[in-house]
Amino acid sequence: MSVSSGDSDMDNPRSSLGPDLMDEDQSLIPSARDVVHSMLNGIKDDKDKLLLTSNVFCLLQHVQSQVFKNEACINAIAAAVSEVSRLEDKQEKDVSVPPHIPKEQAKKWVHLYYESYQFEGFRIPLEKSFLLSFPDLLEIRHVSLDATSTLIYYSVLLQGILMDPDNTVQRGGIVRSIYRTSIGLVDSWLDQIKNTPEDLFAAFLMISMALEGCNSELSWKIFGHACSIARALGYFSLDGDPKGPDGHIGPPQESSQHRNEVERNRMRFEFWHLLRTDCLFRLSFGKPALLPEGSWAVNLPDPSITGVDDASTHFIQIHFLASMRLTLVVLKYLGWVKAESDQNAATYDSWLDDLITEVEAILADWNVEELMSNTKNLIDTWFCADILFTSYRIIIVLSQAKSCNRDSYHLPRHTVDLARKSLKVFQSLMGSTVRSFWGIR
Repeated sequence: MSVSSGDSDMDNPRSSLGPDLMDEDQSLIPSARDVVHSMLNGIKDDKDKLLLTSNVFCLLQHVQSQVFKNEACINAIAAAVSEVSRLEDKQEKDVSVPPHIPKEQAKKWVHLYYESYQFEGFRIPLEKSFLLSFPDLLEIRHVSLDATSTLIYYSVLLQGILMDPDNTVQRGGIVRSIYRTSIGLVDSWLDQIKNTPEDLFAAFLMISMALEGCNSELSWKIFGHACSIARALGYFSLDGDPKGPDGHIGPPQESSQHRNEVERNRMRFEFWHLLRTDCLFRLSFGKPALLPEGSWAVNLPDPSITGVDDASTHFIQIHFLASMRLTLVVLKYLGWVKAESDQNAATYDSWLDDLITEVEAILADWNVEELMSNTKNLIDTWFCADILFTSYRIIIVLSQAKSCNRDSYHLPRHTVDLARKSLKVFQSLMGSTVRSFWGIR
């Protein structure tokens, strides 16, 4: 798929702020606004208020009539917010010296990462030997390690920990420590970030880590930098020349002509991951598009990347293909929302039903639930689970967007069933392994 030109806000990610609930309270029904402010007033820390605003109350706007006029829902949310307030002081007291990680243990986890991850997409831009030397280098006081390499090292270490079948090591504290250390490095990293493959890879890692830590604003900020770097490195013009809003060819980017097809496929794979992430921020957090239609010209890659169909990467390939089909559905919906079509309610609802049918067809084509039951390792299981959760979430959003459901005081039964099913699947996955960590903050 290639498209032509449009403009973007990517050049200044710090200024591309999406709608914030605190700035858009007028969209809430009056009683909802009072409830939200009452809950947030109990939170002392401004960062925690921002986290709740962007990760909880922003999403509840989609179902505000069903939530903020239901006493049981209000009480449940208030109890959760009170728990956050209670944990504020506890976390301040619990910030202790990070647990020591023996050098040989750290090297084992780096080895595990490289042994477990053989896919050509998202190939790490640092040599394995360099990362294996990191535990030793960290102990040498006069050696200064750059923030980019350090972030990549800690991310590799974290993934190696989660892949380790050895349950004798108490890893909960180590996981939290790595997360806090990595987040603490972000500001210094962003101050010196450059348009390099290493910084782009670090950005990919930190977008995910910040989201997993419920820090959507930081993740969004890093995502803006990732888009700028990718464009400078030629990711947006792999299969054509994006044009500006005036119809002229955009500013020159790094040429991709010298790259072989495997390298171009890898870059296509990474670009489409960026596009999927852009849709995530737009759909879930109300952010503006950083990859608008016309600002890029990139075909879908061969999902094997190398052209060799390796059985060990089948689930990654299925995840990519299913995710991209889901992304295209979301792009249709977001395009309609942006256009503010004046179609009548019946036509609009029928069109949304067609989109829901597309999502259901994606689940059926790969029989994802059965596929998940046949996985041989935890990574492949989570690839399947991600397809399920993403599909369910899109169906819920599309169903709730229908005019016949938008102002109802009752959620559609189908969406309630899907939400409960998602929770049950997640509960089952977390209960099936002792290597599950409930949060990393």
